[in-house]
Amino acid sequence: MIQRHRAAFAVPAIIGLAILSSLTGSLGKPQSVPKPASLLGWQPCADYKLSTYEQITSYLRAVDKVSDRMKIVSLGKTSEGRDQIMAIVSSPENLKSDNLEKYAEISRDLSQGTVSESKAQQLAKTGKTVAWVDFGIHATEVAPPQTAPQFAYDLVTSETPEAKSIRDNVITLFVPNVDPDGGTEVSDWYMDHVGGPYQDSTYPELYQKYAGHDDNRDWFMFNLPETRNLGQVLFHDWLPQLVYNTHQTAAYPARIFVPPFKDPANPNIPPEIIRDINTVGDDMTQRLDREGKVGAVSRQQYDQWWNGGLRSAPAFHNQVGILTETAHASATPSFDDPAKFPATFPYQSVSTKDPSAFYPSPYQGGEWHLSQSCAYIETTEWAFLHAADVDREQWLLGSYRMGQQGIAAGGDTSYVIPADQADLPTAVKMVNVLRENNLRVEVAKSAFTVGDRTYPAGSFIVREAQPYRADVVDLLNPQVYPDRRNPDGSPEAPYDMAGWTLQYQMGVTVDKVTTPLNVKTASVNTAAVPQTTVPNKPGYAYALDSRQNDSFTAVNNLLQAGQTITRTTQAVQTSQGQWPAGTFLVQARPGTDTKVKQQARTLGITVAGVNTAPASTMAVSLPRIGLYHGYPGNSDEGWTRYVFEGFKFPYQSVHDTDVRAGNLRDKYDVIVLPDASYNSMLNGARAGSLPPEYTGGMTQAGVDNLVKFVQAGGKLVTVNGATQLGIRAFGLPVTDVTSGVSSSNYYSPGSIVANTVQADTPLTYGLPTNLDAYSDGSPAFAVQPGAPNITTPVNYPASNLLLSGWLLGENLIANHSTVVDAKVGSGDVVLLGMSVQHRAESHGTYKLLFNSLYLGGEK
Repeated sequence: MIQRHRAAFAVPAIIGLAILSSLTGSLGKPQSVPKPASLLGWQPCADYKLSTYEQITSYLRAVDKVSDRMKIVSLGKTSEGRDQIMAIVSSPENLKSDNLEKYAEISRDLSQGTVSESKAQQLAKTGKTVAWVDFGIHATEVAPPQTAPQFAYDLVTSETPEAKSIRDNVITLFVPNVDPDGGTEVSDWYMDHVGGPYQDSTYPELYQKYAGHDDNRDWFMFNLPETRNLGQVLFHDWLPQLVYNTHQTAAYPARIFVPPFKDPANPNIPPEIIRDINTVGDDMTQRLDREGKVGAVSRQQYDQWWNGGLRSAPAFHNQVGILTETAHASATPSFDDPAKFPATFPYQSVSTKDPSAFYPSPYQGGEWHLSQSCAYIETTEWAFLHAADVDREQWLLGSYRMGQQGIAAGGDTSYVIPADQADLPTAVKMVNVLRENNLRVEVAKSAFTVGDRTYPAGSFIVREAQPYRADVVDLLNPQVYPDRRNPDGSPEAPYDMAGWTLQYQMGVTVDKVTTPLNVKTASVNTAAVPQTTVPNKPGYAYALDSRQNDSFTAVNNLLQAGQTITRTTQAVQTSQGQWPAGTFLVQARPGTDTKVKQQARTLGITVAGVNTAPASTMAVSLPRIGLYHGYPGNSDEGWTRYVFEGFKFPYQSVHDTDVRAGNLRDKYDVIVLPDASYNSMLNGARAGSLPPEYTGGMTQAGVDNLVKFVQAGGKLVTVNGATQLGIRAFGLPVTDVTSGVSSSNYYSPGSIVANTVQADTPLTYGLPTNLDAYSDGSPAFAVQPGAPNITTPVNYPASNLLLSGWLLGENLIANHSTVVDAKVGSGDVVLLGMSVQHRAESHGTYKLLFNSLYLGGEK
């Protein structure tokens, strides 16, 4: 396993000396801005060289020390503890503290629509465009962060009329790397192997500790520290009018993708944003061609539907979100043979060789270097900032105008999040997700009635009449993805998720109200966990409500503290009424009340008392959890770690070598296989593609050891695609009816679908009868009639399966099962046929995973 934090966070000694030398003369006076090569040791974007995040940010700090055109600010810590920084570049006058705050306030006031129109006109004349430029989020896309030092130098030192005007009229928020941890780890990996057989091998771990490539898919949920750090800048502190997010995977053989994006466009995005994106993209491609940089393509691969990316979420906040994808993500030069170019690009059958409307200057092939990719990025950055400069007043007024339009269009429509729902602590988490998006939320100070429904005090209200109405509507309503087909009739894949409705994913009740709400409210900044009351000294036990996700957190904490806990197998009478089967009972003994109260106060969970022992309970203990960790990194495994840690489930990573070694039952009660294909787990990375310790998979011997593990009493929990291993390895009398079916006949590209739940089973304790689940190519199971020792507690309904997104083949999967529990030997194989913990968004289905884990802890 790779040791994370390989590179020291401190600046290497030789670089530190170089910085000191360059910054001070004989009398310690500042000298001119140092060139990047003088501190890095090589020219940025040189062949066979990659700088780490520490080296790049050390250079930026050096510039900050000697230049009054740059100011470094610290944003917080990353997942692995690095200091995440941002540079602000502008004129010395603009960067004075009072002026900088003034321009930030102007940007906020205009974006929030809090001023009159005449005041807005005045602010637009005096304000500065705020433009965000980041240098990469996917750490394996190496050109953007390697470009950062040179572009910083050029932007700070250039004395061209264009550069001077940009510094005078634009506040540039300069983010050197959105993923600092990965920026160092990927660079270290390459530099450790350059010149050797694994020089161009992929980094075998997740380059973001939990999310890997999904770090660009956390921009409405804000799970990751890095996302929260930058989200504070993006949606709260600065609210830039323009956002440029650089990436590096152009459709081959193009050299760079630049907007306009392809369809479909999300109908909630303001039309002005769509046109602004197109205009800025055209400015970029025009500049590329004027500089002889051919091969820019548009209208390929990247659409404007999804709301979860760094370039896409801003569009729902009235910000112009730009994405570019440059070719050749490597410091190793290559040769592109035009004879081997595909005839067309993947979308719309556009020729790769002949000029067309969105590819007018085709790339002709030849040798390519990282420095060329970096040069393309620099050109588009200059074009972006030029656009921010020359249309300054209109960018500021456009932000205000769209905010006002959102407020007007919202009318009387509101969304009420009732305080009397079963899992209020998760509802509070959802409120705070909305607040991370800078959406206005209110809390009712007293009970109020809408129609025949009375909502208690403490209920939350989200009104559509607010400046980022587009985001409110998009997050709290179902998505209806258009039925788009390729020429052969197969579905045209969305760029990412097709449906993501927040309350469906999180299992939260939200009522949409279209009449005026006359209720006294207070604004919510950050919603606190619910205040709960814990009964004093119940006769038998404290009851924790299994309908609340954080009751599992409390149980894990209490078990670690030595408390005795059981679960009811039938409904139980508590001091707060009858609670369902699966209720946790913490046996009352000296010291228990203090520990339970602490959990209730911290987590906001509901606690009741039970006077007498129920007739039937099952013991609960902390299971010894093994989480399968294959190579190269699997984002679903990372998100599973994130969820386990958040809910205090202790676990150990299980690698291929562990599975091949066997004796798994001696170490684990339950093993979890995150979403992955059977073949990827069996075979792993190809021999020779990585150092031997990262290749080979679990092999058939490892699969056989998993079978032995279950037969000896272990519990194997398989998620989504990994269910195929459960079926095939154990010869279960279960068929995935979607297996081998063409996408034209079954397709669920990240959508939310309905399920029905058989209550009161150990796998479904705490779940509602109707369960919304995230489906991403998910299976549907048919069990042979009369098959013994198999239960199917969760199933698709007969009709109306799709709740949000796009689904083809509803009739194929209707009435089939999504969850199967098969008894094998002394153990269990659990098939969870859904993305049960998808990107740490799908809180509503977490209990299926948590209950599966507790199967391994039963006594």
